[in-house]
Amino acid sequence: MILLKRFRYLPAVALMVLVFTGCDDDFNTIGGELVGGQLNAFPKYEAGVVAYNKKLSAVQTNNLPLQLLGVYNEPVYGQQQANVLAQLSLSANNPSFGNEPRLDSVVLTLPYFSTKQENDAQGNAVYKLDSIYGNSPFKLSITRSGYFLNDFDPEANFESRQRYYSDQELLFESNLIGNPIYVNQAFVPSAREVSYLQQNETGELDTTRVSPRMRINLSKEFFQTNILDKAGSTELSNTNNFRNFLRGLYFKAEPVNGDGSLMSLNFNDSAAGIVLYFTNIEEVDGEEVEKPGTFKINFGNNNVNTFNMPFPAPITQEIAASSNVPGAANLFIRGGEGSMAVIELFEDEAELAELRSKNWLINEANLTFYVNQEMVLGGVTEPSRVLLYNLETNQLLADYGADPSAVSESPNLAVRSHSPLLVRDEDENGIYYKVRITEHVRRILNQDAENVKLGLVVTQNIKVINFAALRQPVDGIDRVPAASVISPKGTVLHGNLSPNADKRLKFNVFYTETNN
Repeated sequence: MILLKRFRYLPAVALMVLVFTGCDDDFNTIGGELVGGQLNAFPKYEAGVVAYNKKLSAVQTNNLPLQLLGVYNEPVYGQQQANVLAQLSLSANNPSFGNEPRLDSVVLTLPYFSTKQENDAQGNAVYKLDSIYGNSPFKLSITRSGYFLNDFDPEANFESRQRYYSDQELLFESNLIGNPIYVNQAFVPSAREVSYLQQNETGELDTTRVSPRMRINLSKEFFQTNILDKAGSTELSNTNNFRNFLRGLYFKAEPVNGDGSLMSLNFNDSAAGIVLYFTNIEEVDGEEVEKPGTFKINFGNNNVNTFNMPFPAPITQEIAASSNVPGAANLFIRGGEGSMAVIELFEDEAELAELRSKNWLINEANLTFYVNQEMVLGGVTEPSRVLLYNLETNQLLADYGADPSAVSESPNLAVRSHSPLLVRDEDENGIYYKVRITEHVRRILNQDAENVKLGLVVTQNIKVINFAALRQPVDGIDRVPAASVISPKGTVLHGNLSPNADKRLKFNVFYTETNN
């Protein structure tokens, strides 16, 4: 037998008060509840673990639940520019706009994620914006696209979904048509409630108040020519013809004075879209009367993000220098077309064989990743969550599904046992992430699962469980969680070779010995 040097027996306590059954599954249902000081009642084994870095290639961005738009200066990794090519869709085929329709205005709407606060002293609604990064203006332009977004891949006989990637900015921009239909040299998302006048069914003006959102006026001339004047044409007769005619809009973000802000947006929100407000002529009692009308153009399901986010040279070099033997001093994890860490549990096969021979009952197993506070500025810039997954199967770990809080609708409240929020100090600086992998380790030791490599990424929303493909696999890694792609944040963690021994990556297993 090998000598297990990592045993750390704590002083004996009243373990005898626990009554154990002979069933391993029954006992280990307690494991998820053994948090905080209760774990000190059990012996601890510090297992071998190696972690190293991988820089990702371009990532698929047309399968995302959200899109990023804007410019963000991430404190560690530098600037990210995110653009969107958005597909358009008719709300109704072959629309009629009446006689002599005249376009009054065209309004594009994209709601921000926001939380309503208490009203101010004057009774006005007050909101706090969520998923907005930075607070400086950036240049926003919107231009007609001539690039056709396929739903299915023609090179695969249209039998699989078409993939579009984060590095296709030049391709999309080379297919733009005409001048922009909107330009704002200093766009900044606002937390103010949006109010506007809108005609009701009787033609009277009512004040509408809604949560904060992008609400901008687009070119009337463009939509008069391409929508109202096309009434009755084949271009507006059905969805396919329309998408071939008006192939999409390209939202381009550029920095202003080297800075900007970035937004998470849901282009498929029910309130999102482009509304055409027009007036037509109707005959009422023998007289011609002007009547108001509206028509909505929705965004399609095929919306693509492009990212421009070069890494600083020192970080790129350090990522390239790390390897599975012997690991890395720092772990660089960043969302988007970013970087991730690879985790290999247990030091070697001999160690794993020795542990399997013990027949321990596993109370808890966890990985603790300490933030390198010398490299990370801290505060709100740090990602609140990380996500661990199986690199070989591109699946989440069993602990994710076993977490009772996984059913929560709130991303911040969900999966809090398996992957809690970042632990912060009194100044809101990150201290560590702790990921509990009890069920995963149990299965490895019971030989019910292989000891596979794990991937660690940042996550914007831990409830998002689908994966996005990489254009070029990186040492066998061909997918990453979509929740990481939609996050612009990054952090730096101490690896297993950190010069600070107290902050090195820790893999702890708390157990109970059996008589078997």
